[in-house]
Amino acid sequence: MTSVIADVLLVSPNDLVRPVSIEMGENGLIGQIHDGHTPPAGSRVIFDGGGEVYATAGFIDIHTHGARGFDLSYATLEAVETMAEAKLAEGVTTFLPTTWTASPEHKIAMAKAAGAYHRNQRFARAPFLHVEGPYLNPAQAGAQDTRYMRAPDAAEIRNLHEICPVGLVSLAVEIEGALPFIREMSKLGIVTSAAHSAATYAEFCEARREGLTHLTHYCNQMSGLHHREVGLVGAGLLDDTVMIEMICDTVHLCPDMIRLAFKHRSCDQIMLITDSIAAAQLGDGRYPLHDGEIIVKDGAARIPAGNLAGSIVTFDLSLRNVVKITGLPLNELAKTCSANQARSLKLNDRGRIKQGLLADLTLLTPELDVVAVYVGGEQRFSA
Repeated sequence: MTSVIADVLLVSPNDLVRPVSIEMGENGLIGQIHDGHTPPAGSRVIFDGGGEVYATAGFIDIHTHGARGFDLSYATLEAVETMAEAKLAEGVTTFLPTTWTASPEHKIAMAKAAGAYHRNQRFARAPFLHVEGPYLNPAQAGAQDTRYMRAPDAAEIRNLHEICPVGLVSLAVEIEGALPFIREMSKLGIVTSAAHSAATYAEFCEARREGLTHLTHYCNQMSGLHHREVGLVGAGLLDDTVMIEMICDTVHLCPDMIRLAFKHRSCDQIMLITDSIAAAQLGDGRYPLHDGEIIVKDGAARIPAGNLAGSIVTFDLSLRNVVKITGLPLNELAKTCSANQARSLKLNDRGRIKQGLLADLTLLTPELDVVAVYVGGEQRFSA
């Protein structure tokens, strides 16, 4: 007997939002998709959306450091598993555990923790490691630790890649050695992204020619838009194909900036991220951050000096914010939640609701709260 998620509203890029029933096929894949409110005869209904619940492809968060009191810098399997379980509650079915700037030894420890989870992905999927830092510009450090910032090192990434597959590296593209490093990463099939960078537009263009494809947490800790030098913010507005990560918590980007980006950039280019830290999902308070402290208040996480230190936003809240700010239809915004991330990382088996792709599904109430999450056809979260 075929199991189905019945009478849900399909939300998938380039498709009509309409009532469907989604079959759970073999090997954790999506089976047939049946139009209408009535499930196919003889099927077993495992979830009934009542014609009101939205079904989207599971969200993909390519930039997240932590949640629920743990982050990857703890370098333990427990930390990564806690993150992975927390992400399910946000509707995320695939995430990239993301490093901080740290010593080479600490980087290896973080990769080992991510690699241990990679071998037994019990909650959200974690196909790759995202290496943010240490190849950053100290002048754009933000909350990253300048003591450990250093020149790009392809051998270091190859070593980490053997411990846990690396899918994405964020770096400052203007620092010495960045261009040959980007070229080498491109040969390895690893995506590179401009981050914590004071690059000029010309330096961005050089990096693009070598294979750079992303901009990390757009507008934050990058060269701003100026009428004599448009910098990386201007690059994001001028380049029609570069992929743009956005933290839509209304803190890192104000509502007007979110509106501006979505007005001038295609939904095919934008990727929602959380950049969440250990304090995410915990509320206001004081929490440890590496060997320092972080203060969470009024929806923002800051180090004592006042710099923003990642975010505490959840992925589902990011989507609700964007819907409210832009008014764009859900099937367009679905691109920014999963399809673009999957395409940019060549995860061709997910990111849309289509027969034969992974049955990684997020079910949302009419208010866009997460009600249930399926990974490979198995329910792994229920509100």
